[in-house]
Amino acid sequence: MPPAASLEPAPKSPLAALRARARAWCAGKAWGLRAVVAAILALDAMRVLAAPVERAGLFGGITLAFHEMGHVLFSPFGEWFAVSGGSITQLAIPIVASLLLLQQGDFFGGAVVLQWLAESLARLSVYIADARAQDLPLVSLGGGDDGPIHDWHYLLGRAGLLRWDVSFGRLTHLLGWIVCLASLALCAWLVREMIRQPAPSPSALA
Repeated sequence: MPPAASLEPAPKSPLAALRARARAWCAGKAWGLRAVVAAILALDAMRVLAAPVERAGLFGGITLAFHEMGHVLFSPFGEWFAVSGGSITQLAIPIVASLLLLQQGDFFGGAVVLQWLAESLARLSVYIADARAQDLPLVSLGGGDDGPIHDWHYLLGRAGLLRWDVSFGRLTHLLGWIVCLASLALCAWLVREMIRQPAPSPSALA
């Protein structure tokens, strides 16, 4: 006689489980203000990505501050890390912010803050592509007798990849667009789930 079929549900994949958690989080959440915030940040990120040389965006100042702070934070670990620390930090901070929000169960916050990462990638792409030309004005908290170092001229030069600066810049810029559109898509999906699962009316609770 064949064994009876198991009645236990098949285990969910990690992605399916995460989607279910996000849907549950959306239930009863107000969507109006969140939709406005997502639209404003996405539009700002797209404007920066469309013209990263001319526009700094809403996050331009804080991104620059974290970039310069990164040089200081990584300086005890040697010259290479001191130079690369600015770019590492300006990308790491929005990623960490997104992960912290997700850890706290704020799915919308974790998604929308990725627009900051998109803008940071856009600004970084300009810096990378400028490695050989070194036309950009440089900002530095310190610097040697010869003035501030162009981070990416140093980094790509040390790696023997200086001739690829424009290609790396374009790749970074493309990644910025991918992050921007992924963030917008996630926010749109979350808002849709909030609309589909409104908070119960007081009469329904009576």
